[in-house]
Amino acid sequence: MTTPAQPSRRAFIALIASTVIALAAFGAWRWWDRTQDGEFSADPSFCRLVTPETIHRLVPESYGGREDTASCTWSAPREKGKYRANVHLFASRLDVELAQKDMREQRGGGELGWEKGTQEDLIGLGDEAFLRFQPPTPGKNITAQVVFRRSNVVISLAYARSDDDRQAARAGAIDAAREAAALLKP
Repeated sequence: MTTPAQPSRRAFIALIASTVIALAAFGAWRWWDRTQDGEFSADPSFCRLVTPETIHRLVPESYGGREDTASCTWSAPREKGKYRANVHLFASRLDVELAQKDMREQRGGGELGWEKGTQEDLIGLGDEAFLRFQPPTPGKNITAQVVFRRSNVVISLAYARSDDDRQAARAGAIDAAREAAALLKP
């Protein structure tokens, strides 16, 4: 008769060590999460930051918001030969100092794909805010993006139209961002 193999002493020590490391990492993350300064101690519900009425006005064919870990997207269905209109909201919860640094970096033009020299500061939207556009490409839709910070949360809200109406894209992005700022609750 054979006896079942006993786990080796090394495997047991490795199991204990990995459990201790996992618990320490989880504890450190929870400590970091609780010690962040700023108004917000939890992520907002991203898809609730823009009302269905506003989404319907901006993207009438939208089939609802798709939320993931840090964003929500409302899109029109794909149609052959037509660019897809959408609203995309992305949020990051940091500490206040990192949120301010993130805003400085984004405002400084560090992100590729956005027009240089056309940024516009927006007053009365969070603690600081600006608007920018993607460079126009003939035959493509126009995208306007509003980036704003409130305390320790940075939100970027992009509105892409299915046409090239720059003023309508600007107005829609600002309207949706103002609504998101008003609905953003700690």
